[in-house]
Amino acid sequence: MLRCLILLTFIALCFSHLHARGTRCGTVQPVRVLAKSANFENCRQGALNVLERRTTKFIIYYTLQGVHAVKTEAYIDSLAKYLEDAYSLHKDILGMGDIRGRIRTIHYQKDVPVGFYPVEVIDTGMLRGYEGDYADTYGLIPPPLNSQSTQVIIENDFLRGADCTGKLSTIPFTSAATGYNYSEPDKWHLALKVTTYHELYHSFQLYQTRLTDHSIFWAEASATGVEEIAAPSIDDYINYLEPYNPRTIDNSKGGYDWASLYLFLYSELGPRFDSYIWKHYAASPREGFAIQLAKHANSIGKNVEDLFHKYAAFMFFSGQRAQYLPDSLKSSTTVLNDLPAWPTWNLWGATPRVMPVGSFYFLAKSSDAMPTIDSVARISYLEYGNASVWVLSRLLEKDYVPSELGPKELMAYPNPWNPKKNPNLYFRNSNGVEIRSSSGALMTRLKSEKDTLVWQPQKLPAPGILYYRTLPHGKNKVLIVEY
Repeated sequence: MLRCLILLTFIALCFSHLHARGTRCGTVQPVRVLAKSANFENCRQGALNVLERRTTKFIIYYTLQGVHAVKTEAYIDSLAKYLEDAYSLHKDILGMGDIRGRIRTIHYQKDVPVGFYPVEVIDTGMLRGYEGDYADTYGLIPPPLNSQSTQVIIENDFLRGADCTGKLSTIPFTSAATGYNYSEPDKWHLALKVTTYHELYHSFQLYQTRLTDHSIFWAEASATGVEEIAAPSIDDYINYLEPYNPRTIDNSKGGYDWASLYLFLYSELGPRFDSYIWKHYAASPREGFAIQLAKHANSIGKNVEDLFHKYAAFMFFSGQRAQYLPDSLKSSTTVLNDLPAWPTWNLWGATPRVMPVGSFYFLAKSSDAMPTIDSVARISYLEYGNASVWVLSRLLEKDYVPSELGPKELMAYPNPWNPKKNPNLYFRNSNGVEIRSSSGALMTRLKSEKDTLVWQPQKLPAPGILYYRTLPHGKNKVLIVEY
């Protein structure tokens, strides 16, 4: 089923610049629908001595023999450390839920002891049953991806080129941004680290919700952004940033090059913001990223169009323009030092007639007359050096208008509320709330040190009228429940 959902991403992933130098991740890369030669169909794995390394949470399967051999035990030592560090980052700092491991591994066919999450180190291009399908990937969560139980596959030496004729991998994976050859003895740990953090983040995502064509884009964008949070000195994510203009979010394609948006939101909304995005995906898997972000922004009292417009303005000051970045845009501290190394964004030649959702444009400011365009959500202009530019952005569809913050009083959102579509009910500007039925019976009391409370009832309330009030002396207000 998942292959059908992501089939449209095949051309973009397999014939882009990513394919030429090695694709970061094979998790959402579809299996190629090609007629395989007899060599592939009859590829023999051979009798290998499979070793294992255990950590607190993980069990690593690897070999020192044949095409899947690691060159040094230090490779496994490093992987063991990166896995535990990544688990701690994703769960304790980023706030993601958890992971669940497969009970039998896909390549070495090992039964996994209870309580361990399996990781196999192999030549990714020779994955059992998928020989040749992932030849250019650093790592992946192998198919099928239709359950919470997953495992991680990690490339053994960051070389590619092996096939079932006995040919070994000899072509190195490299970084265009840094020029690193990741197969070299003093560089493999860099690729190993970012790959480990990236792929394990996918396992957290998949534990929470199944990936669909609405979430593939953000699955890769966020996992690529997490690499920079985990290893800010490696900068491999810069390989995937491209200054397209016009710039449009495409929910059906891999989103490596939107890692910059993850990093911006991380600085603006805090390290746990993405855990809320994935909770929204779990509740509404058929809605795209823009709406998921809007839901979270609304819940914390931020205007999502303003947030996206600030990101657009920040992106303008990449590359050659980094020296002109105004103080008002310096909140994205996670990537300020990298900004000069990012590609410089291009200017659009003319005002677009219609802006698609999830897009932004930069127009040369030739006059004081504001550009006229019906579908734009935000327009502003920036001054830099001796020049200036119009910034146009639009994130949401016209028919999706998120609720704006009202007066500084208790507010329930959404109201009317459909718990089947949105299991969370939010209350703003209060540290305590009491909810009662239409007959006055107490249903729950919520208290928190924060000024936003969340109610997710274990039993769905019946449709009709509820009442809520601030504690201790607020007046009752109406909450409508409808299905």
